[in-house]
Amino acid sequence: MYAVACILAICGCKSVLASDDPCTPAAAASSELEKNLATVDSDKVAEALSKTGVLATGGRVEFVVERAFDKDISYGALIRRGRSNETAPSEGRALLHGSDVMARDISKDDSLVKDGIVSGDSTVVDVRIPGRLAGFWEIGTVYLYGCKAGKQEFVAVVAAPLSSHTYSLAFAVALVGLTFLLLASAVALVDIKRKNDPWSFRKSVRYLDPVFLTAGADGKGSLSRLQIFFFSFVVFGLLAYIIMRTGVLSDLSKTILLLLGISGIGAAASKATDVSRNRLHFENWAWLIEKKWLPEGGLAAANVARWRDIVTSDGEFDVYHFQMLIFSVLVGGALLVCPWKDLASFTVPDTLLGVLGLSQVIYVGGKLTLPPSSSDLDAALTKLRQLETDFANAALTTADPKAAAGQDPLAPPADLVAAIRRAGYTKYNTYMKSAKRAAIMFTSVTGRSVATMDLEPAIG
Repeated sequence: MYAVACILAICGCKSVLASDDPCTPAAAASSELEKNLATVDSDKVAEALSKTGVLATGGRVEFVVERAFDKDISYGALIRRGRSNETAPSEGRALLHGSDVMARDISKDDSLVKDGIVSGDSTVVDVRIPGRLAGFWEIGTVYLYGCKAGKQEFVAVVAAPLSSHTYSLAFAVALVGLTFLLLASAVALVDIKRKNDPWSFRKSVRYLDPVFLTAGADGKGSLSRLQIFFFSFVVFGLLAYIIMRTGVLSDLSKTILLLLGISGIGAAASKATDVSRNRLHFENWAWLIEKKWLPEGGLAAANVARWRDIVTSDGEFDVYHFQMLIFSVLVGGALLVCPWKDLASFTVPDTLLGVLGLSQVIYVGGKLTLPPSSSDLDAALTKLRQLETDFANAALTTADPKAAAGQDPLAPPADLVAAIRRAGYTKYNTYMKSAKRAAIMFTSVTGRSVATMDLEPAIG
């Protein structure tokens, strides 16, 4: 038994000594191993750089070593927290090899080769950095080495911050939230000032509702505006996350550009359709405000955007809105769950992208086929204004048959009764019938009722 114990002790000693050699299969992440890597002969030191400014823990990071790729070389990496001249605890080190460290010849089309930063004979080393090394962007040191026939071929050292998924995600969410709050506050201040409304907390909080924030010119919720708002913030949040994870501004795939373009074109087309079909002439708009049918802010102040506006039109469920909404949510969800480093290669199946484009076309086409309620109202208001003008002119130019002795019969009427007496009940009744019909149309379009006293014609 004593002899066996001695043999085991000797084997254990040999294993410990072997652990200081990075080219030994039993190597472990020890301080002695790091010293061996740091004190390699100068002819075996290779230049290296990381393709990202920040090393994303829990993911794979590509390094470029200025040394020709050799398929017979076994590549490995030692990663530790802190700089090379600082002391790091054993749990702050990780020795990687096998599938955790993969190497290949660099592509001639690589941007680093095209820009002349590295030579075309370099090697790309893909390293999976353990998540346990994550920190608050503290500096980490990566030793890349290669072994051939049990001998060390090269060592390269790269120092860069180590990023954490949790901290990066928290920063991206906070940045998106802060941006949204600043945007909502700016719009609220400008809007409240434009409407000349006294500030109140309740009115300001409404702007935190994205449907209210992206409301159309008529004050109702706009699905096309909400869509481009949603896609823009999703892409912005993902880019912020990638920057914090890698320190590199990610490229956008053509699919993402198409998504932003489709939603942007849809919003512009929708706005043009609303303007062409739902716009009131300025004279009619001003007349409605003078008659107190509308507040000073016009339709935008009369309507309050609600979530139901997203899937309804003229108070009824709109299948065009619903189709565009569900496919927008699906694509946005796919963007959010895609791997963070694949934003540049993110793709949506052509059929789904085509459906999203068709949804935009159908959405705009559906607006074109809706009854032109605002246009009808505009025409009715134009006719009503003309009837009011005819009534007022008749009241001013017709002599008062009940004028007192010595009183000018053509003096402006003192009240509505006098104006009706001079203009005649026929003109008054014609105006009031048109006013009541216009009020019904106005209530149908805006949802606002008109007081009886506001129907009366103006005298002068």
